[in-house]
Amino acid sequence: MEQNPKNDRWKAGSPTLRQIDLEISAEEVKNEYEKVLKDYVSKVKLPGFRQGHAPREMVQRIFEAEIKEAVLDNLIPDSLRRELEALNIIPVSLPTVKSIDFDLEKGVKYQVAFEVWPEFQLPENYLEKKVKREEMKVEETEIDQVLKNIQQKAAEYLPVADRGVVNDDYVVLEIQGKDVQSKKYLPVEKVVVLAGHSENEKQLNEALPAMKPGEEKRFTVNYPKDYREKKFAGKEIEYRIKVLEIKEKRLPELNDEFARSVEEVSGLEALKEKIRQDLQKQRQAEVNNRLINEFLGKLAVEIDLTLPESLIKEEAQTIISRQFGEDELKKIPQELWPRLAEQARKQAESSLKNHLLLRKIAEKEGISVSEVEFEEELKKISEEQNLPLNRLKSALSQDDRKEEWKVNLLLRKTVDFLVDKIIIK
Repeated sequence: MEQNPKNDRWKAGSPTLRQIDLEISAEEVKNEYEKVLKDYVSKVKLPGFRQGHAPREMVQRIFEAEIKEAVLDNLIPDSLRRELEALNIIPVSLPTVKSIDFDLEKGVKYQVAFEVWPEFQLPENYLEKKVKREEMKVEETEIDQVLKNIQQKAAEYLPVADRGVVNDDYVVLEIQGKDVQSKKYLPVEKVVVLAGHSENEKQLNEALPAMKPGEEKRFTVNYPKDYREKKFAGKEIEYRIKVLEIKEKRLPELNDEFARSVEEVSGLEALKEKIRQDLQKQRQAEVNNRLINEFLGKLAVEIDLTLPESLIKEEAQTIISRQFGEDELKKIPQELWPRLAEQARKQAESSLKNHLLLRKIAEKEGISVSEVEFEEELKKISEEQNLPLNRLKSALSQDDRKEEWKVNLLLRKTVDFLVDKIIIK
C-alpha cells in the first residue's frame, strides 16, 4: 500500500485518486530527442534523396510531431516508474497522463493521475463488537435426503428384456433423421438416452414408453427458427428410432453393508451420525461466514471505506462473467442490464471491502502464512484432487498464481481468527 509522501507535487483528488506533477530534465530529453531524430534520418526516404541521406533539418521539420511523440513514449514510462518507486506507491489502475509540456530547452513537465488503495486505520476496539451465534439443528428428514442422494449415486443400471421402456431407464437407441422438405437422410447414430428426461424432445419421451428391444417407431419434430443447433433450426425432421437395449435402474438396499461400502463406518446408524455431523459443520460454517460478512460490512461503514472505482468496475465485470456464459449474456434483454450491473457492483464492493479489511486485520494482528503452512495446504489440495504435488506446484508456477494462493490462505486464517474473537458460541 501507498505511504503518504510529503511532496508539493502530490495532489489527492479523493481517498483513492492521486495526481502528481513530474519532470524530465532537459539533458535527458535532448539526449533522447537526438537518438530518435538520428533513427528517423537513417530510415526515412524523401523525394530527391536516397534513404538515410535526407538533410537532418528537413527530417526534423517534416516529422517533428512524430519525433516528439516517440521521445515521450520512450521517456515517460521509465520516469514514472522511478518516481512511483521513490514514493513507495503501487497504483491499482493504469496511470493516465493528464497534461504534457514539452520544451527541448527546459525539459518535459507532465501530470499523471491514477488510483491507489485507500489508507485507513482499524478502530482500537474493533474486536469488542461481539455477535452471538445461534445453534443450528439438523432434522431427520435432511439426513434421509442425503442418504437417498448417496443411494441414487450408487445405483446400478442392469439390462432387462422382459418388459418395455419406463421412465428413468437408460435406453440404447439406433436413431436416424430425415429432412422432410429435402428428403435428405441424416447419418444413422447409436445413442443412449434417459427415458423421460426433461431435456429430451417431447416427441421422443412420448414415443419411448413400453417400447421393447428390437421395436421401431417414427415421429416428427418441427424445430423453431431460433433452435440452438443451427443444422436443425427451422426444419421439420422425421425420426426413426429402434430400441437396441434397455437398462433398468436398481438402487442398493439401505443397510449396514451399504453404509460400510460408502464410508469407513460400522453401519447404517454410524453413517447417519456422520451425515448429521457433516451437515452441522456445514451449517455452522455458513453461519460463521454470514456473521463475519455482517461484521466486516459494519466495520467498513464505520471506517467510511472508499474503494478505487476502476477496481469496482473490474470486479463487477468478473462477477458477471462468472455467472453467465458468453451466449447467455447475449440473450439478456437490454432492460435487465441496469439491474444486473447494479447487483454485480454491490457484490463487487462488498467483496473488495472484505478483502481489504481482512488484509488490514492480518497486518494489525500479525497473522501470516509460513512456507511450512503453505506446503501443508498444497499437500492437502493435491490429496483432495488426486493430483501429484509436483504437478500442482508446477501449474502454480506456470500460471504465476503462487502468491494468489498464499493470499487466499492468509484470508482464511484471518477469518478463523475473527470467528474465534468475535463470535460468542
